[in-house]
Amino acid sequence: MKIKSLVLIGCAAALVSACASNEKHDHPEQHQMDPQRMEHIYLQFVERWDYNEDGQATCDDVAVKRSRLFKRLDEDKSGDLTSGEFRYAKFEDKSFMFFPLDRVDTNASATIDVDEFVAVSNSSFLHADKDKNCVISEQEAMIAVRELRGGGESGDHSKGGRGGSGGGRSGKGGGHDGPGDGHD
Repeated sequence: MKIKSLVLIGCAAALVSACASNEKHDHPEQHQMDPQRMEHIYLQFVERWDYNEDGQATCDDVAVKRSRLFKRLDEDKSGDLTSGEFRYAKFEDKSFMFFPLDRVDTNASATIDVDEFVAVSNSSFLHADKDKNCVISEQEAMIAVRELRGGGESGDHSKGGRGGSGGGRSGKGGGHDGPGDGHD
């Protein structure tokens, strides 16, 4: 009986020790990153979002991004997106997967104007902007990058053409629309 108790106590102690040891190694975000590396990552993050070129990633950049996307999708240059033009928005910015035309068309005109289009929330930006002040801070950028890497997503989200390589459904280049474009 004593031996059984000692074995159980020994196993319990080993298990507690192993769990405590794993806690230290399973959470790399607990370790402080080199400040120069952190600044480099932040600058890359801002570069991917900074469409108005003010040196920050802000809600204004989302509006610029959306305006550019609207212009590319408006193939007939009417200033409004028809349902046929709007249906491609979800392929360029996944935020639109959750916004059917009738939800975006707030004035019930059966078309989408640029103001309605720009007003659609960008899920990637909202997720990164933890304090909801419309500016992505260095700390928020680091958290977003960690979450992206933890989610298994990687790749170049630069401002290249559609899909990052030009082309697209109409063969027109454009600008890739920021981090997560096509992944919002």
